[in-house]
Amino acid sequence: MDLRVARAVAHQLGEHLHVHYFDGSGGDEGFSLKHFRGMLDHDCSLVMGYPVEAHPGAGTPPGTRATAPYARTGYVLVTLRRHGASTLSALARGTQVAVTYQTTPNLYFAAHPNLQADVYLSDRRSVQALRSGKVHAAMLWRPTVVHELAADRARFAEHPLHEPHANFNLVALYTDRATARRFNGALASLRRHCRLTKLLEPDAEPVPGSGASCTRHAPMHAAHRHAVHHQAHAADPALPALYTEAQARDGYIKFEQNCSMCHGPMLRGRAGPALKGPNFASKDADFHVKDIFTILVHNMPATDPGTLPREDYVHIMAFLLQQNGYPAGHRALTYEDALRSNVKLIYHGN
Repeated sequence: MDLRVARAVAHQLGEHLHVHYFDGSGGDEGFSLKHFRGMLDHDCSLVMGYPVEAHPGAGTPPGTRATAPYARTGYVLVTLRRHGASTLSALARGTQVAVTYQTTPNLYFAAHPNLQADVYLSDRRSVQALRSGKVHAAMLWRPTVVHELAADRARFAEHPLHEPHANFNLVALYTDRATARRFNGALASLRRHCRLTKLLEPDAEPVPGSGASCTRHAPMHAAHRHAVHHQAHAADPALPALYTEAQARDGYIKFEQNCSMCHGPMLRGRAGPALKGPNFASKDADFHVKDIFTILVHNMPATDPGTLPREDYVHIMAFLLQQNGYPAGHRALTYEDALRSNVKLIYHGN
C-alpha cells in the first residue's frame, strides 16, 4: 500500500521513484528509532508507513518530522461471524484470544481479566490459531487481517478495538522541509481527484478531516465514501453559517482526542451512536443545535463528562455542523450562541 502511494506521489511530481526496502522488525531487540534518522540521512528522502497515534503531539523518532497523514489503520478484534461479539467486553468469560508477541493488544488483558491471552511469535501464527479453531478471537494489525484472512472473509468478522493505542495514522518521515511540502501537495492532489482511497484499499482508510476534499465522483467502496467525501457534499446556500473553517479544523482534532474512541473516527458510531447522517440528524428527531450542544457539554466525554474547556466543546460542535452539511462562515460560533441556537440540526449531506 505504501509503495502504491509513493509511486502515485512520484508520478504526480514527475519524478522517478527509487525504493529502499528495509526490515523494521528488529527481532527480540526491536528496531532502534535512531535507524530512521540514519535512513533519511543516507538512504532515502521519505520513510513511508510510520504509524503515529491519531492525536496531536504524537511523537516521531528523534531528529525526524512527519508529513500530513495519508491513511488510518490500527488493531482490530477478529471473531467468527456466528459468535456475534464485537468488543472485548462482549466475549464470554474464559475466551482464548490470540495476540502476537510484543504487540500493543497484549496490554488489553489487564483491563479484561476474564479473557485468556494466547500469545504467538508472529501474526501469521496468530491467524493460523484463529483459522484452525484453537482460539475464538484474535487482536491483530488490520492489514494483517486483510491479507492473511482474505480467503476466509466469509467466516470471520472484523471489529474496531475501543482500547488505548489501537488507532493510528500513517505518515511519511522526513528531515527536509522542501521534500515534505512537495509530498503533502501531491497527496492533497490525489485526495482532491478521488485517487487516494483506491490506493489505500483494502489495507487502510483515508484520514477524515484531512484537508482537501474529493471533487469528482469516482467509483469507490461504499465503506470509504464518507472519508473521501467528508466535505464533498455541497452545502445548501440557504443554511446558516454558524462557525468558521478554523473552528471546524480544531474541532476535528478535539473530536479525535476525546470522542472518536466511542463514536468512530468517521462519526459512524461504535460504542456510542453515529453523530453524522440522516439517522442522527433527521427531521423527525427535531433536534436543534442547542439540544445537541447541551448534551455534548453535560455528558461528554463519557469517561469524564463536562471536563473539557468551553472552547473545545464549541469547536467540536463546529466540526459536527460541518460533517452534517452546514457551511462555514466568517463569524465564529461562541459558547453562548451554541447554548441558545434554535437552528434545526438536519443532515444535509448526500
